[in-house]
Amino acid sequence: MEEHNNLANRFPNFPLAELHAHLGTSINPAIYWQIAHAQGFKLPKKEYREFIDYITLSPKKKATTYMKYLKDIYHPLLDKLSSGTYAVEKAIYEILSGAYRSNSITLLEIRTNPMKHNHEGQEDLDHIIMAMLRGMERALLEYKKLSSGLIFCLAREFDYHKNEIIVEKAIKYRRRGIVGIDFAGPPDKNFHFNDYKKLIHRAKKAGLKITSHSGEVKDANDMWEALEFINPTRIGHGIKAAYDKKLMKELVKRDIILEVCPLSNVMTQAVENVEELKFILRTFVENKVKFCINSDWPETIESAHLWQQFEFLRKNKILTEEELKKCNQIAFSSSFIPGIGLDAYL
Repeated sequence: MEEHNNLANRFPNFPLAELHAHLGTSINPAIYWQIAHAQGFKLPKKEYREFIDYITLSPKKKATTYMKYLKDIYHPLLDKLSSGTYAVEKAIYEILSGAYRSNSITLLEIRTNPMKHNHEGQEDLDHIIMAMLRGMERALLEYKKLSSGLIFCLAREFDYHKNEIIVEKAIKYRRRGIVGIDFAGPPDKNFHFNDYKKLIHRAKKAGLKITSHSGEVKDANDMWEALEFINPTRIGHGIKAAYDKKLMKELVKRDIILEVCPLSNVMTQAVENVEELKFILRTFVENKVKFCINSDWPETIESAHLWQQFEFLRKNKILTEEELKKCNQIAFSSSFIPGIGLDAYL
């Protein structure tokens, strides 16, 4: 009863949709601790609170960059701990059930690269994917008003063949809950959207939706390339578009939705500060660029759950309550999930 009252008395007090949250950074640190000890993993910190502090980004600590966090913590530690059938099934279930119970989220798309959760090829990819889907189905069975789907991320640092396998698996399991394809990871000189035109065409033909991490840590050039070669429905982050008027017009023309992740961008220094974030979002509003609010890394950034992102934007007078409600409506209407609950895939 107390939890229900807390949800009713806080802003926002309406159901939320989350379209951009990564598996590895959506796992509560306490769950990571349980997974590590259940499987006997050696951790860099042996005391619980020291471990939590080690993997959590906080304003109290010196902010890290996006690249540094990926290099030092995300890939070497979080990917390892969240690998294997036990870990991914438990993780997906805990993410979804926690989002519904504590964050007012009734629609959640989780993005993940299954090849980063199979202990570098030591475990069968189909077993990993099926475990993910079991975790999702269990949560959807328990929470009837919750809807979810998985987005498979292609990695910029992977070669074409490995990414092609991921797309084939996404097509194979589309009717079980894989709803889209994403391009993720840091910039790589060997990666070109043009190389993926035919593969993405196959994915679209099979019924998968397309999004891409673009315009987050560099300029907007990769957004232009994404538009030209893969024509995504949505773009992850896309904040650099605020500095390109021609690009904003093109986004409006194509009705492409930006998946904005405010506190993640502040904490990883993708934006310089709150003032720059405000400039970016106000520029999007003024130019009628559609965007929704997302958490990106809700459990590894302190106080970054989705409802806290909304409150942060309201408190800092970046967006009004009406604008935030509109962002949430955009998220619901642009989701890749084809229906409500388990009925979406039955």
